[in-house]
Amino acid sequence: MWADPVQEWSGILDRLEANIALAVSGGEPEPWNPPAEAETGPLPEELADRARRILDAQLESMAMLGKVRNDALAHLDALNAVPDSQSSARPLFLDVQG
Repeated sequence: MWADPVQEWSGILDRLEANIALAVSGGEPEPWNPPAEAETGPLPEELADRARRILDAQLESMAMLGKVRNDALAHLDALNAVPDSQSSARPLFLDVQG
């Protein structure tokens, strides 16, 4: 039998929230593995709304991080499109003033 399911699950939810905050701030959270139900028991009903809010926050942060990743890839693609000055036989800049 579990000692205190509410306390156990509160700790799990605390870690999930901390990982979301860390990921959004640019950190790298440790991989998360869900606890086995035999270790914690089912999620207590009084924590269901909090768990849903955390799920929503995870989905929002995944979307935001995906956008940041796509923007970074677009910038890298733009940089890669600039010709290397050593591979070009023609000048890259034109002095129009003088």
